[in-house]
Amino acid sequence: MKNTTGIPTAPGGSYKRANLATVRFSVRGGTQMATQNDTALQATPKTEDCTTDLMAEVRDDSAPYSAAVHVTPGTWQPRDDLFADNGDDVGGGFPKVRTLKAGQSFTQSFGRAAWSPMHYLPTVAGRSVSFIPDALIGDPDVGANGADPTKETVVLTKGSTTVKKQTLTDWGTGDAEFSAGIRSAGWYDLTVDAHRYRPGITFPAGMLSSRVTLDWHFKADPARSMVAPVFMTRFLPIGLNSRNQAAANSTTTVDVSAGRGSQGDVRFTTVTAKSVRVWSSADGGRTWKAATVRHSGSTWQASVRNPASGAVALRSEVTDAAGDRSVETVYRAYAIG
Repeated sequence: MKNTTGIPTAPGGSYKRANLATVRFSVRGGTQMATQNDTALQATPKTEDCTTDLMAEVRDDSAPYSAAVHVTPGTWQPRDDLFADNGDDVGGGFPKVRTLKAGQSFTQSFGRAAWSPMHYLPTVAGRSVSFIPDALIGDPDVGANGADPTKETVVLTKGSTTVKKQTLTDWGTGDAEFSAGIRSAGWYDLTVDAHRYRPGITFPAGMLSSRVTLDWHFKADPARSMVAPVFMTRFLPIGLNSRNQAAANSTTTVDVSAGRGSQGDVRFTTVTAKSVRVWSSADGGRTWKAATVRHSGSTWQASVRNPASGAVALRSEVTDAAGDRSVETVYRAYAIG
């Protein structure tokens, strides 16, 4: 990148590869709401000016694909935009900004399996249990702003009593929110059944992470404000191909992390996962097989035995020492091919 005053009379120049950084793009197929993926890179200067959003297209093509660009050292913002068959811009996002030095290389992934909940947990405040059903199906390499719109059914129960049931969507409605008043302390269950939802387009055949469910079991007191002591799970299957497929009858290692996200001004207590269990299903969730789980540092690794064809659903159960429980299921987490 060079600065100049006026219009140069003889534009041009040369750069040595050793003085440049490399940004590689790895765009996988199968997870997005559309197959056409337009990737770009834009400079992120310290001073906000007209160059801030001056992006350079890297590649506009059907996923999967890979691409590489060489850039001058500095701060760069990767991005992607998804386009449906009717031409509508239906998604995409801005991953983490990267500061690169000469000779440095990094790979920005888009569309890796599995897409899953990214952000909000239930809260207890104002004598109510509340939940914002945003970013329930999102690209883990992009973050919450790379999540797709969903339609979900949210139910709060205490024992056998249904406190409230509501169907919501964040498509065309702004920030949807579930809130239910509670009268007494005790154990509550909040369940969420979310499907990708985008009227006006046809989803690609065989789209992955089409549905996610959450079942949180936690103790709540209407007189005490807090973020519920529960977790969201991130599944990252290792060794999939560019279409997020594992080989038939193989074994896939799945990295599993139990996160707590962020939650604004409500009291955020420290909660430690005591136990993590994982199951897989090869028949859309009708039957489940327990996976072998190994604790590795701050994450867990599950060994999942793959079927001969179809897709694999993944389910986790995270518990803490107090008995709080978080069950998360990602249907069609990855494919077999």
